[in-house]
Amino acid sequence: MGVKLNGLFESKKIKMAELSGKAIAIDAFNWIFQFLTTIRLADGSYLTDSKGRVTTHLNGLFYRSVSLLENRIKPVFVFDGKAPKFKKETLQEREKTKEEAMEKMEHASTQEEKAMYMRRLARIDDYIIDSSKELLRYLGIPYVQAPAEGEAQAAVLSQQGRVFAAASQDYDTLLFGAKKVVRNLNITNKRKVSGKGIMTGVSPEIIDASYNLSKLGISREQLIILSLFVGTDYNKGVDGIGPKKALKLVKEKSRSDLFNEYDFRTDYDINEIYEYFISPNIVDVTEDLNLGKIEREKLVKFLCDEHSFSKERVNQYLEKVKTEDNSLSFYG
Repeated sequence: MGVKLNGLFESKKIKMAELSGKAIAIDAFNWIFQFLTTIRLADGSYLTDSKGRVTTHLNGLFYRSVSLLENRIKPVFVFDGKAPKFKKETLQEREKTKEEAMEKMEHASTQEEKAMYMRRLARIDDYIIDSSKELLRYLGIPYVQAPAEGEAQAAVLSQQGRVFAAASQDYDTLLFGAKKVVRNLNITNKRKVSGKGIMTGVSPEIIDASYNLSKLGISREQLIILSLFVGTDYNKGVDGIGPKKALKLVKEKSRSDLFNEYDFRTDYDINEIYEYFISPNIVDVTEDLNLGKIEREKLVKFLCDEHSFSKERVNQYLEKVKTEDNSLSFYG
């Protein structure tokens, strides 16, 4: 879900070429969930291999990753760990939504309607995570396993200058301290409209945190408070207060006064949630995040022999990023 800051932040539309040679930290769960939701057969079911194992996520991850590499963009995928305790209610609501979708699917009157509800049942399990990591290893693409929120880990990599920007559709990455956030990082410049089965044109865009905070006249700390008013994955927000009114309040009063005066609708101490945004649970990434070598033989065996991908098509895509030694180190 994420915090709703639409209308407050300015973004700049960019061309993919502007990201050439730059490292981008990608919220892996965000992308994988998107693939699981949108890449489906006509009846709404997942793509599968000859053994019935889901391959939808591998399909999306392979072809989009190769397209990024072809455009000289260096991806660094970040995987979620254990969700913080504050997220319990949000996770329960998501589970309830899936249960409702399951019930509606069972009573759907048409195949099209049934397929629509099936898309809402997407779930990321251990097999999907492990197979995604295996694919990335064979592609020579680095990934980081976060102890908690992947978007927080991606934000800190941006903050530390390890990557140029964090890629996510959610504004939460800004709360965790990302310097820059790239949205709509999609080579095709198209996105499927959820639940409608149609495509819409989108352009990559970049949000510069420093520029926007200066324009709004607030600090990152005040942005976090503003977001707590609107509602985050960790609290429901204050009734009757939207982004513009919250912006006015954080400029007028101190954090302690605001936290004492308003009900931010959470079962936890609002100060504790605030501090989590300031200092999230992350791992200190000391290893090299440069691209490695494509293990072509293992990759083809993994995708084609084990998961029923077209060998001709996989090799066709790999030719786009082929070097003499399969090295991708030219990305720096």
